[in-house]
Amino acid sequence: MAVGELAAWLAAALSVLSIMLIVLGARRLGRLERRFKSLTVGAGPGAEAMSLAQLVSSQASRVDNMYAEAAQLNRTVEALEQRADGAVQYVGLVRYNPFDDTGGDQSFALALLDGRGDGVVISSLHGRTGTRFYAKPVKAGTSTLSLSDEEVQALKQAREKPVAKQ
Repeated sequence: MAVGELAAWLAAALSVLSIMLIVLGARRLGRLERRFKSLTVGAGPGAEAMSLAQLVSSQASRVDNMYAEAAQLNRTVEALEQRADGAVQYVGLVRYNPFDDTGGDQSFALALLDGRGDGVVISSLHGRTGTRFYAKPVKAGTSTLSLSDEEVQALKQAREKPVAKQ
Protein backbone atom coordinates (compact mmCIF):
# COMPACT_ATOMS: atom_id res chain seq x y z
CA MET A 1 0.00 0.00 0.00
CA ALA A 2 1.32 3.37 -0.93
CA VAL A 3 1.73 6.25 1.38
CA GLY A 4 -0.96 8.17 -0.47
CA GLU A 5 -3.50 5.40 -0.02
CA LEU A 6 -2.63 5.05 3.64
CA ALA A 7 -3.08 8.79 4.11
CA ALA A 8 -6.48 8.61 2.36
CA TRP A 9 -7.61 5.74 4.64
CA LEU A 10 -6.42 7.61 7.72
CA ALA A 11 -8.20 10.78 6.59
CA ALA A 12 -11.42 8.81 6.01
CA ALA A 13 -11.14 7.08 9.41
CA LEU A 14 -10.44 10.43 11.06
CA SER A 15 -13.50 11.93 9.34
CA VAL A 16 -15.72 9.05 10.53
CA LEU A 17 -14.35 9.35 14.08
CA SER A 18 -14.90 13.12 14.04
CA ILE A 19 -18.50 12.68 12.92
CA MET A 20 -19.09 10.04 15.63
CA LEU A 21 -17.58 12.37 18.23
CA ILE A 22 -19.84 15.23 17.14
CA VAL A 23 -22.93 12.99 17.23
CA LEU A 24 -22.08 11.62 20.70
CA GLY A 25 -21.37 15.13 21.97
CA ALA A 26 -24.67 16.40 20.61
CA ARG A 27 -26.54 13.51 22.28
CA ARG A 28 -24.85 14.19 25.59
CA LEU A 29 -25.55 17.90 25.30
CA GLY A 30 -29.20 17.10 24.52
CA ARG A 31 -29.47 14.95 27.68
CA LEU A 32 -27.93 17.72 29.78
CA GLU A 33 -30.31 20.24 28.26
CA ARG A 34 -33.33 18.01 29.03
CA ARG A 35 -32.16 17.63 32.65
CA PHE A 36 -31.77 21.38 33.00
CA LYS A 37 -35.23 21.98 31.52
CA SER A 38 -36.75 19.44 33.91
CA LEU A 39 -35.23 21.44 36.78
CA THR A 40 -36.46 24.80 35.56
CA VAL A 41 -39.89 24.02 34.06
CA GLY A 42 -42.65 24.38 36.59
CA ALA A 43 -40.26 25.39 39.35
CA GLY A 44 -41.92 28.75 39.86
CA PRO A 45 -45.48 29.88 40.44
CA GLY A 46 -46.27 29.52 36.73
CA ALA A 47 -45.48 26.60 34.47
CA GLU A 48 -43.07 28.56 32.24
CA ALA A 49 -39.38 27.76 32.02
CA MET A 50 -37.01 29.73 34.23
CA SER A 51 -33.39 30.62 33.77
CA LEU A 52 -30.91 29.21 36.25
CA ALA A 53 -30.53 32.65 37.83
CA GLN A 54 -34.32 32.93 38.24
CA LEU A 55 -34.44 29.44 39.74
CA VAL A 56 -31.73 30.24 42.29
CA SER A 57 -33.37 33.58 43.11
CA SER A 58 -36.75 31.88 43.55
CA GLN A 59 -35.29 29.26 45.87
CA ALA A 60 -33.45 31.91 47.91
CA SER A 61 -36.72 33.82 48.28
CA ARG A 62 -38.52 30.65 49.43
CA VAL A 63 -35.76 29.97 52.00
CA ASP A 64 -36.05 33.55 53.29
CA ASN A 65 -39.82 33.11 53.64
CA MET A 66 -39.31 29.85 55.54
CA TYR A 67 -36.88 31.54 57.94
CA ALA A 68 -39.44 34.29 58.54
CA GLU A 69 -42.18 31.71 59.17
CA ALA A 70 -39.92 29.77 61.56
CA ALA A 71 -39.15 32.98 63.49
CA GLN A 72 -42.89 33.72 63.73
CA LEU A 73 -43.56 30.16 64.95
CA ASN A 74 -40.85 30.56 67.60
CA ARG A 75 -42.50 33.77 68.83
CA THR A 76 -45.87 32.01 68.95
CA VAL A 77 -44.43 29.08 70.91
CA GLU A 78 -42.79 31.45 73.41
CA ALA A 79 -46.09 33.30 73.91
CA LEU A 80 -47.93 30.01 74.41
CA GLU A 81 -45.32 28.85 76.93
CA GLN A 82 -45.77 32.07 78.89
CA ARG A 83 -49.54 31.63 78.87
CA ALA A 84 -49.22 27.99 79.89
CA ASP A 85 -47.23 29.00 82.98
CA GLY A 86 -50.38 30.73 84.22
CA ALA A 87 -52.67 27.77 83.51
CA VAL A 88 -53.50 25.01 85.99
CA GLN A 89 -50.77 22.41 85.58
CA TYR A 90 -50.67 20.70 88.96
CA VAL A 91 -53.61 19.17 90.80
CA GLY A 92 -53.74 17.38 94.13
CA LEU A 93 -56.91 15.89 95.66
CA VAL A 94 -57.31 14.37 99.11
CA ARG A 95 -60.65 12.95 100.23
CA TYR A 96 -61.18 12.33 103.93
CA ASN A 97 -63.69 11.91 106.76
CA PRO A 98 -63.08 14.58 109.42
CA PHE A 99 -65.81 13.39 111.83
CA ASP A 100 -66.23 10.01 113.51
CA ASP A 101 -70.02 10.18 113.47
CA THR A 102 -70.47 10.57 109.67
CA GLY A 103 -69.91 7.98 107.00
CA GLY A 104 -67.77 8.16 103.86
CA ASP A 105 -65.03 10.45 102.68
CA GLN A 106 -67.29 13.33 101.68
CA SER A 107 -64.83 16.07 102.67
CA PHE A 108 -61.91 17.00 100.44
CA ALA A 109 -58.91 19.27 99.91
CA LEU A 110 -58.17 20.26 96.31
CA ALA A 111 -54.95 22.05 95.30
CA LEU A 112 -54.84 23.77 91.87
CA LEU A 113 -51.44 25.25 90.93
CA ASP A 114 -49.97 26.85 87.82
CA GLY A 115 -46.43 26.41 86.47
CA ARG A 116 -45.03 28.87 89.02
CA GLY A 117 -46.66 27.09 91.98
CA ASP A 118 -49.31 29.79 92.38
CA GLY A 119 -52.96 28.93 92.77
CA VAL A 120 -55.53 27.96 95.37
CA VAL A 121 -56.41 25.23 97.83
CA ILE A 122 -60.16 24.60 98.03
CA SER A 123 -61.38 22.48 100.90
CA SER A 124 -64.75 21.15 101.91
CA LEU A 125 -65.90 19.96 105.35
CA HIS A 126 -68.97 17.80 105.10
CA GLY A 127 -71.00 17.19 108.25
CA ARG A 128 -74.48 15.99 109.11
CA THR A 129 -76.00 19.45 109.10
CA GLY A 130 -74.18 20.94 106.12
CA THR A 131 -71.08 21.41 104.05
CA ARG A 132 -68.63 24.29 104.35
CA PHE A 133 -66.17 25.38 101.69
CA TYR A 134 -62.90 27.24 102.16
CA ALA A 135 -60.47 28.71 99.61
CA LYS A 136 -56.90 29.66 100.50
CA PRO A 137 -54.44 31.38 98.16
CA VAL A 138 -51.13 29.71 97.34
CA LYS A 139 -48.03 31.60 96.21
CA ALA A 140 -44.89 29.71 95.13
CA GLY A 141 -46.23 26.49 96.64
CA THR A 142 -47.08 27.85 100.10
CA SER A 143 -49.96 29.74 101.68
CA THR A 144 -49.86 32.64 104.13
CA LEU A 145 -52.93 31.12 105.82
CA SER A 146 -52.71 28.09 108.04
CA LEU A 147 -53.40 24.83 106.23
CA SER A 148 -54.91 21.62 107.54
CA ASP A 149 -52.99 18.35 107.24
CA GLU A 150 -55.20 17.35 104.30
CA GLU A 151 -54.59 20.69 102.52
CA VAL A 152 -50.83 20.27 103.01
CA GLN A 153 -51.11 16.73 101.62
CA ALA A 154 -53.07 18.00 98.58
CA LEU A 155 -50.39 20.66 97.93
CA LYS A 156 -47.67 18.01 98.18
CA GLN A 157 -49.55 15.78 95.71
CA ALA A 158 -49.97 18.69 93.30
CA ARG A 159 -46.26 19.57 93.34
CA GLU A 160 -45.22 15.96 92.74
CA LYS A 161 -46.89 15.38 89.38
CA PRO A 162 -48.20 17.64 86.65
CA VAL A 163 -51.66 17.17 85.15
CA ALA A 164 -50.34 16.39 81.64
CA LYS A 165 -46.71 16.46 80.57
CA GLN A 166 -45.93 15.15 77.11
